[in-house]
Amino acid sequence: MTEAMGYKSRMTIGGTAVEFVSHDIKEMREIVEDDGLRGTRTRALERVNQGNIKIAGTITLQPTPAEMSLVLPFVLASTGTALTDAMIDVTIVIDNGTKTETHLGRFTSAHITGEPGKKINLKLNFVGKTLTVSAGGSLSAAPDITVRPYMFYDMGSGITIGGTAYAIDKFDLGIDNKIEPTYMMGQTATDLEPTDRVITLGIQTKYNTAEQALLTLAQAGPVISAPLAGSIAFTNGANSMSFTMASLVAMSETVTIPGRNHLRLPLNYHCYGVSTTKELVTTLV
Repeated sequence: MTEAMGYKSRMTIGGTAVEFVSHDIKEMREIVEDDGLRGTRTRALERVNQGNIKIAGTITLQPTPAEMSLVLPFVLASTGTALTDAMIDVTIVIDNGTKTETHLGRFTSAHITGEPGKKINLKLNFVGKTLTVSAGGSLSAAPDITVRPYMFYDMGSGITIGGTAYAIDKFDLGIDNKIEPTYMMGQTATDLEPTDRVITLGIQTKYNTAEQALLTLAQAGPVISAPLAGSIAFTNGANSMSFTMASLVAMSETVTIPGRNHLRLPLNYHCYGVSTTKELVTTLV
């Protein structure tokens, strides 16, 4: 018997085909059970109802420059990549060969991560309002594969913090818009408005003398008169991508010893705006 296989799947985001590693976006319909008392522990079918319809999940990409340019505006802003308080809806179409699912919603958060020798990963957290299901096989568009995905080594000399470049072997840049779906009288969400924006940067460095200065800065806390700026930049052929943080404030953590291996300094920063400068400035070329 023929079996449905994941490799046959295709996806478009905002009408453009992308190559994706995996997704777990799904529709869930809650059961509202009977909690009343009537002299028995048996739960009666007659008292069961269906609750709200929730659509949520994640998409994992190993993005090319084109895919970064496509996706980031849906995470950062209403248009372009400059941070704004307004956000826009995105349509995600997933064709698994058997069924085609069309989701309308927003990206509530994104995590861009990397480690030595591997592709950069982009994990998008999606919340939806509606799902339409149709026959499979409707998507035929192929993603642009003319340029390779971003690699960790595209970072070059590493991360720059306070004007000094540091080598790192791990990073996680997170943008969380804190979207909580609004439900009114119906079962489906009516609005997907952001409630906040939290941007974080986690890195891991060596624990040599130069890097120990970062721990000293972290322990000193925020300095209003001289905010600690940082940036990460990637170059992929003729394409480039950079993230500049106006002010980094670390949750200070001292180094532990896991065994015989290399000691590593963990630094987990929160990113803040300074005056009229946004907490994160993204440039894609």
